[in-house]
Amino acid sequence: MAITDVSDLRCVHCNGATLAVTPIADSDRMIKHGAIICQSCFSATDIIYDVPFLGGYDGQDFIGLIEVVATAEMNIGGISTETARLLHQLLKEYHEAPDKAHWIENHPNEMVRASWFSYRYHDFIQSHSILINENLSGKKILNVGAGTGADSVPLLDAGAQVTCIDYSPTLVGNGAKNLPNARWFGGFAHVLPFQDESFDVVSANAALHHFRSVPEALREMLRVLRPGGFLFTTGDPFRPDLSDDNLEFAVFNRHEAVLSGVNEGIFKFGDLWDTLREFQQYIDIAFLVDVANVGELEGTSGIGAEVFNDCWVPCWDQNIEVLRRSSGSIGCVVKKKAHIDIPAATQGPFVLPAGILASWLTNQDEAFSRLMGWAVPELIDLPFPGTQQSWFELLNGWMAPEEPFTSRTGFKRARWLLRTGSAKAIEFDIRTVVIGEREMDVLIDGKPISRSLISGETSRLRVELPESQSQNPRLFELRFTDQSDHPNGFDGNCFEVFNRVLSD
Repeated sequence: MAITDVSDLRCVHCNGATLAVTPIADSDRMIKHGAIICQSCFSATDIIYDVPFLGGYDGQDFIGLIEVVATAEMNIGGISTETARLLHQLLKEYHEAPDKAHWIENHPNEMVRASWFSYRYHDFIQSHSILINENLSGKKILNVGAGTGADSVPLLDAGAQVTCIDYSPTLVGNGAKNLPNARWFGGFAHVLPFQDESFDVVSANAALHHFRSVPEALREMLRVLRPGGFLFTTGDPFRPDLSDDNLEFAVFNRHEAVLSGVNEGIFKFGDLWDTLREFQQYIDIAFLVDVANVGELEGTSGIGAEVFNDCWVPCWDQNIEVLRRSSGSIGCVVKKKAHIDIPAATQGPFVLPAGILASWLTNQDEAFSRLMGWAVPELIDLPFPGTQQSWFELLNGWMAPEEPFTSRTGFKRARWLLRTGSAKAIEFDIRTVVIGEREMDVLIDGKPISRSLISGETSRLRVELPESQSQNPRLFELRFTDQSDHPNGFDGNCFEVFNRVLSD
């Protein structure tokens, strides 16, 4: 990837605005070091999968990194420009169809009957309603949390100059291959590597709920937006301000993607509103929401979605109070009227360089083991089965413990991170949730150690620990040998574990 323009970039460490491209010999190496050098603090940026990656991961990113590793194989290839354009056209046709059920039933393309088509349509109608009267030709647009770039295709087709950024090396690498007409960077929503007021439009499509901090990301997106431009977000779930993580855990407890490592989330309405309200004298705000209690909102204007309740909601005090106690889907449009003095976020010394993470992703089992070496101490030796859910356990395949808290259920595969000390083996009771025999593998530090046949009858497994010279915690994974979907559905892919002990 030829880097010719760094004029709008900044150093995420010192905020220096003078960056220089260094010559790099062509090679087949996945990671090319020292591509861009800050002329103030001399920090260097690598190229990963032909994409510059500005910044690195710190301790607060650890939970999100589980998703990066878990989805690395899934994201290989991504979605082509042609497929993304076709999907956008199908969504547009569906939106305009007078009889949507008939259109779905009779359309020759099977894509329209896929289980995900409806939620992609929900994102589409919000974006469509926001952009329908906007002339994007020649506009500089930043797509934050761009994934592999499918949502950038209609922006490019409208004549915009699109820059995409995502924090997953795999996503941006595949995005750059599939969507070469966009400019691609690896980086972080909470510390965007761009100078103040560099873009006419900033977008985040179904992305805010993946960010580690919605308030930090919003401030950064407002900082890089030019006066006269607008920021828009779409397709994000939100929850009441007085709720806690237990609401999210209840929603995702039997969510196959989340149990497999996809880091979904549901942010509080106040995370969005309270952040924007800080700058209310400089911006105009409009919300586009879909909530069950839409009748409690005043002055709303529907967008004709038919199958959804999406409507524009004035930011009146009474409406804000309703939204503070509501759940649903939300998008917003923020027009920036004047310059806002927002200090650029910076990043201190990071814990895990992006290039090191990227080098692990070719082997998922080993990548998880290596990632766990960077885990913060409070994630090690979590009580099992425990009495409360945590994000670490949920993303690693464990459903919430239930009274009387004697066992815990895993989905397809589940992990523990444990200090083993002088123990020689790990023992536990296990059974399938649905009657029937399944093969179960046990991996330790990414290496297969044993394979056993388990059933609906409880069996006791003892797995000898391989010798290790390291005192680091060890990663244990229990995994059905066959990871394909079971004929009995979700429960057929579950197993129950109890009485775990480390033994001599």
